[in-house]
Order: sequence, then structure tokens, then C-alpha cells
Amino acid sequence: MDLQPDGLYLNNTNVAVLQKIFSDYKYDDFVRKDKKLPPIFMKTLPSDFDKIKSQDERNRLFIMIMAPLTLKTNEEIIFERNVLRKIKEDFDAGKDLTDEQKSTLEKLIKKYDVFTRMKGRDYYNIILHDLMLKVDVIAPSLLIAAAAAESNWGTAIEVKQGNALYKMKNWYTDEGIKPEGEDDDSYRIKTYPDLLSATRDYALKINSDINFHQLRVARRQIMNRNKNMRGRTTVYNMVVGSPLENYAGLLNYILTFYDLIYVDESSLGSIDEMENK
Repeated sequence: MDLQPDGLYLNNTNVAVLQKIFSDYKYDDFVRKDKKLPPIFMKTLPSDFDKIKSQDERNRLFIMIMAPLTLKTNEEIIFERNVLRKIKEDFDAGKDLTDEQKSTLEKLIKKYDVFTRMKGRDYYNIILHDLMLKVDVIAPSLLIAAAAAESNWGTAIEVKQGNALYKMKNWYTDEGIKPEGEDDDSYRIKTYPDLLSATRDYALKINSDINFHQLRVARRQIMNRNKNMRGRTTVYNMVVGSPLENYAGLLNYILTFYDLIYVDESSLGSIDEMENK
């Protein structure tokens, strides 16, 4: 157990210990009337997670584990977007960008895979426009549903071996988990030091991969109408998100059955807030 300023980080726990900690922080369901979830971040799933006999109980615990991770991921994206917005405001006002701002942009350009051959102010105009489309929040319910679908609700062997919630692929390398039962030796399943890193990486894929361009366009149209992101508003832009059959329909079923809209309407509280309840 590692208490940090932004939350409580847990590792090497079993189901009973985790449920006791959740209970201590009054976290008994992801459907919360106050819409504040405790910042409790699991580094790995409980060691006996796949031993839970009740599928519904296991699924709901999986959602409770994933919800703070997805909200934390969005907080980090919002921080990046706010920095980016300030740079764009300065640029649009005709100011010359500082060396620090240029350095920040170059890091975001590389991270979010943005490119243009233009030069000078045209270069920054295009770069800033493309980054503002890409660096934005993703509905937490969508991240949770995708993790559930890809990992069979956290029971896939790749999760236990390498926190590979989304079975993201590394191509033409020996690094990662060799997929079982496949003749294709051209890729490995990416591994991560913790569940939060896996969630971040999948969010980055949605925000940078060309296959999710239409999802990002739909998201911008929704946000321009001053509406909050909901998983169901963009779920059918996920048709290219996985080789799983009827992927968008599967995600929509998970979103609906488990009322994950409640997570979309939530935010992270603080440890102090949770302890004082």
C-alpha cells in the first residue's frame, strides 16, 4: 500500500483485502449519488481475482477497480489539454511561442503522431489544430467496457502475466507476451508495469491512431455543443477497435447492462474527502 498525494496505490492484494479497503473508504459501488469516486489505484488485479465464483460479483469488482484508473487517465489528458490550450491562445493572439512552449509542442507532436510539411506559422497553426482534436477526454465507460471485452473481465492470462488489459500489440519484436494458439509470429502482446499504464496506452491509441479519427471528430462535435462525453455517444465509432466480432455492439451491451453512464458522470475525490465520510 502506497499513499501518495494523488491517491492510494495498491499492489499484491487479494480480493478480501481489497474489499476491506473499499469498504473503509465507503466505496461499495461505482454508482454513487455524490459522483465522487475514491482515488484508489490498483497496480495489478487481486491475486485471486479469477477465483471469484460469482461472475456478476467479479464483473462489478472489475468495474470498481477500473473506474478510478479511467478517471485518473482523463485527469492527465485534461492537464495536457489545458497546457495545449494556453499555447494555442498565445499563438492565436499573435505572440511568438517561447522555447518552453515549442519544446512542449514537440513532445506532444511525437506522442500524438501529428505531422505536417508546412513551415513557419502555418506549421504551428496546423499542428495546434490537429493536437486540439486529439488531446481530449475519452468517456471512462468506453475505456472500462473495452478493457472488459478484451480481457474477458480481467481473467485473460495476459492480464495476470503483464497487466495487458487491452491486448495491445507490439509488431516485429520479441518483447511482450507471445499470443497462445496463433501461428502469426509477427507480434507480441504489450506488457505494462501496472494497470494505469495499460489504460493510458489504450487512451493514447484512441487519441492518436488514424483508425479512430471519426471517433475524435464525433467527440469534438459533442464537446462543441457543451455536452459531456458519454460512452454510448461514440461507441459505434469503435467498429475498428478490435478483431472481436461485433465489437461496438458488445461494448454497447456492457455499457448498458452495467449502467456505466454513472462512471461518465463521476470524478475523483481526494483521500481526505473519502476518509472524512
